[in-house]
Formats: sequence, structure tokens, C-alpha cells
Amino acid sequence: MSTIRLGGVKVFENRAYLCSSCRSGDALDSICSILAADRINLGLLTHIADTVPGESITAACAKSDGSFSGYIFGKAGQGECKTAEIEKDVSRISIFPHDQRPEVAASLLAVLDANAIKPYGFASSPSAITVVVSSPDFNIAMERLFDAFAFSAWGSYSQWQAACRMDEQQHSEVRCSYNEQIIAVYGITRQTGLDLYNVSLPTEYVGRFGSFLSVLGELDLKLPFLVSNSAPGEKSIHFSFALRSDQRQRAGQAFDNHLPGREYSCRGPVSALFVHGPHFGDRYGIANAFVAALRNAAIPILALSCAVSSISAVIAGDDPGKAVDALYSRFQTPVGQ
Repeated sequence: MSTIRLGGVKVFENRAYLCSSCRSGDALDSICSILAADRINLGLLTHIADTVPGESITAACAKSDGSFSGYIFGKAGQGECKTAEIEKDVSRISIFPHDQRPEVAASLLAVLDANAIKPYGFASSPSAITVVVSSPDFNIAMERLFDAFAFSAWGSYSQWQAACRMDEQQHSEVRCSYNEQIIAVYGITRQTGLDLYNVSLPTEYVGRFGSFLSVLGELDLKLPFLVSNSAPGEKSIHFSFALRSDQRQRAGQAFDNHLPGREYSCRGPVSALFVHGPHFGDRYGIANAFVAALRNAAIPILALSCAVSSISAVIAGDDPGKAVDALYSRFQTPVGQ
């Protein structure tokens, strides 16, 4: 696979990762509302509904395992969720811009697979892809990242370290609050005419899934949405991704060629919603406002990704007007958008 030129890379080291399996939607609502009430910044949030019928998996990153104590001792501690596991020392790596190119995610997966690095989760936004790895795997992941991707500002991991590594005080997420009843954002966009695919794979199949994504890139297909999550100690990983509905046949053939015998689900039409910035990871409660707006409008979230400065969600149907209206009850965009 040839080297892919990208614009930048951003990391957060030594964070905590929570993965919880509950009845569909329960964990997502609870994690968002409890962490918002506790004024905890969410650096990453992913959600996949119906990983098995009636159950969903929600994962989140925050500064420390203590950030999740309200959830662990609350909802999860009362036995309302099937599992709630924490990995205490993970790091997040975000690369950008990926421009919905499947080959970018494919190359990242190839790096991880070649070095036997387990990805705890992936999150995508319209501009960036974020992967969560254990902190002991962080340095090797970053070194090999510079073999797969070319960045104009740095030729190697050591050059990036010299130029970009900040001390611990600078590197910490900023704790900010917002007082707006209607939260100011850069924009709200939508994409219709999509299919949503869900697949659970053994972790040793990560490379094969990457090969499948690479073929999608060779076919000039776009990947508007991708998330994955895997619980600490679990030997499987769950992926959810969206493609245009008119690409269903080609995508199915590519999947069967690279992952023969593996079952997946495909539902459509679905629509994707995107809320863009600013700096959601630095402001607690933003994801909760997004999730609550759709919940109050009785719109189930099929899959969700919150990373860097965007929130992306997939909902059923090909007419997201009601959902967009619901989001505008909590968010506002610049005049003229």
C-alpha cells in the first residue's frame, strides 16, 4: 500500500477508556448525562446499536478512570448493564484530513495489524479518524504511522515529537463550560441515501477488514461514517460504517472476497447527521445536548461518533428533517448557514 499524504496528527496520551454493553440506547444516554452532570470532558464517544438484538455498545474516553465513577457506581453498578469495563491507560491518535477515503482507515488498520496492536476503538468525523490504543503500544504505533502516512511538516515520529509534543500541563484537555441555552457551532450538515453496516469480528481479522476498506478505496467509494469498539480483554471488535445505498452490491462483493463466511447486517436507507465544532473535547455536556435533542424528538441513534471537534450520528430513514430541527433546538449556526 502506497504512502498517503495527510495534513496532521494529534494525540492525547494516558487517558481512560470505558466500554459498556446495555439495552439499546441505555448506556449512551446514561454516560452522556452523568458525565455532563459531573462536568467531565468527553474526548471520544462511540455508540453502536443492536450489536446483538436488543443490545448496544457505548464507549468513551476521558482523562482518568475516576471520570467514570458516577456511571460505574450508578447505572452500571445497579446491574442495569451487561458489562462496564475500564482500561485505565490508553492513548488517542487522530489523523486528518481523511476526506471520507476508505484507504486512510485501511492504512491505519494495516499499521495496527502488522504490529499486533489491538485497537480499542475507532471514531470518525468529516475531517479526522481517531484510534484508541493502549499506552504501552502508543510509541510503536506512532513510529509506524510515519511509514504509512506522509506529513508535510514532519518526516518522522522523532521530528514530530520535537516539534509538537507538549508538556503534561499543556497537553491536558481544557475544562470549559458553556452557558448558552442554544450552543453555538460552526455548522450542521446531513447526508442521505446511505446504508449502515454492522459486523463483529475476531480481533485478528482487523487486517482483513482493512483490506476490505482498501478495496472500497480502489473502487472510488466514500466512507462517510466509521466507528468501532472493543471491550478491554475482549477478543472481538465491532465495526459500524456507512456507504451510499447504490454501492451495496459492490460493497457486499468486496466484503465477501476479503471476509468470506463472516456475517454482517446492512440496513437502509439511513441518514447521517454532522455537527461541526468548536472543540467539543474541551467542553463538557456537548455530546449530552446532541443525544438529548434526538431522544426528546423520539429519534433513535443507530450509531454515533464524537471525536476531535465533530459529532456524527446515523439515524433511520432518508428524510432527516425532523432530526435536524431537533438539533437546532439545542445548537445554532452562523447566520446564513
